[in-house]
Amino acid sequence: MKRKKTAGIILAAAAAAMLGGCIPQADSQTAAETAQEGETAAEVTVNKEGLPIVDTPITYEIAASTQKNKNFKELEYFQKLEEETNVIINWNMSSDEGWNEKKSLLFAGNTLPDAFYGQFILTDVDIIKYASQGMLIPLNDLIDEYAPNLKAVLDANPRYKKLITAPDGNIYSLPTINDLQPYTHDKMFINKTWLDKLGLEVPETKEEFEAVLKAFREQDPNGNGDPTDEIPFTFRMSSNDLYNRQQGVQSLFGTFGQLDDIYHFVADDGQVIFTPTTEPYKEAIAWFHSLYADGLIDKEVFTHDANMYYSKIQDPGKIVGVFMGWSRNATAAANKDDYVPMAPLVNTNGERIWRTVDAKVYSKGSFAITSQAEHPEVLVRWIDQSYDPEKSLEISQGLIGHSLEKTEDGGYRYMELPEGMTLDTVIHDFGPGNDGTFAVTQPIIDKLELNANLQERKELDEFYAPYNVPLEDTMPECFFTEDEIEEVNILRTDIESYVTQKYASWIVEGGVEEEWDAFQKQLQDMNVDEYIKLYQDAYDRYYSEN
Repeated sequence: MKRKKTAGIILAAAAAAMLGGCIPQADSQTAAETAQEGETAAEVTVNKEGLPIVDTPITYEIAASTQKNKNFKELEYFQKLEEETNVIINWNMSSDEGWNEKKSLLFAGNTLPDAFYGQFILTDVDIIKYASQGMLIPLNDLIDEYAPNLKAVLDANPRYKKLITAPDGNIYSLPTINDLQPYTHDKMFINKTWLDKLGLEVPETKEEFEAVLKAFREQDPNGNGDPTDEIPFTFRMSSNDLYNRQQGVQSLFGTFGQLDDIYHFVADDGQVIFTPTTEPYKEAIAWFHSLYADGLIDKEVFTHDANMYYSKIQDPGKIVGVFMGWSRNATAAANKDDYVPMAPLVNTNGERIWRTVDAKVYSKGSFAITSQAEHPEVLVRWIDQSYDPEKSLEISQGLIGHSLEKTEDGGYRYMELPEGMTLDTVIHDFGPGNDGTFAVTQPIIDKLELNANLQERKELDEFYAPYNVPLEDTMPECFFTEDEIEEVNILRTDIESYVTQKYASWIVEGGVEEEWDAFQKQLQDMNVDEYIKLYQDAYDRYYSEN
């Protein structure tokens, strides 16, 4: 039996290696080999302050995935970190596309690395499941003793600590935190050039909005002589795409007094609400259908992909009247000057409300240490270097000397980039960037001269701030218990599939009023009340914890 188990582990490891995709793997050196050259595992002495972390080099294996097909071993950021810390990392790299399957094989075959690194490297389910099996170790005490940078961030922001704390009170994974993330993810932009040409004002009510869209449809506002090529209103809905949070119409549901979300959970005065069980949801869906049936909504809102969506808004012929997006710069590009942000429509309660997204903790599963790691305190001190404010800024916005430079007053500004280079390319040529783990918080942001994109993001967040609902009225991205996860996943599969199918068909084909009672009965048959209770319990637990 022992031989069979060993063979299975070898096969699992081999399969996992094959799933690394086309990312080059650097030459490996095991921790044992390093120990023979320097300190043995039993003799390792960790310097609690200053650098290096250990006086004699020690090696760990860390699994990571990347969007950019680069081995982290080749990046200047990690090369410098290795020199400074004496901690050598053998990177077990994977492409994003192959990571989930590779991850499953690593855990199933118990061929674990010493740690996992990078944004979304582990899901909430992974963290709870594998921590309960003892494969991931608790980090609370290690953070207190060996991670002063991260501890300072968590102490200053108790909400961040709550979000990464499992129901048993332990922290098993470390986050990526980015205070540059806005509270408003979806914004609505209207073509002011068209409004001015047609002598119209930015609409403030549902009725005014409909009248403007009809004018966009009928009066050839782009002036090309073709009154049929304009798209009055476009957005993008795909149940499998988190960009729904930026390009969908969940905030526009607020026109009927209640917002929506891609998972359809909101809260009101501590009560968790599953929006498809409510009258405002029905009224909003019926309204969207009326717009769709009247030719005021893009016919492809449920089918076009991101590239097609952007191409419409950026079309040189200027064919879009209103769109949902992240920003004018990012979504409209060369057409950005035609658009202005649009405030929420006055709703049935005489209010204007807009969605709030608590996404400062961008990824909860960005670094975790496995039970295989000897001297995990070394790894905690190593990752804590990336929570240093300046290093965090470099990971997120590019290394000093490549995309950033220091100012005379101790601040930071963006450098002029080489011709033909983009900021995204420069960031990821030298550091992990969007694959990395860091904490960019407000004190370091206050020292950064914002570039045009970040300045616009800040201004848009300020524009929508008066309309954002309180964080307590959103469903926090909190952990479920192990038992809850299993129940939630079983219920979610059928319920979300059914709701998504009806959502699309009702907007395109209509019928929400006629089918509403049957829809509610079917949700009851699918145990929607138990589904809601699981979210209510998680919500209550999150807000009851100190």
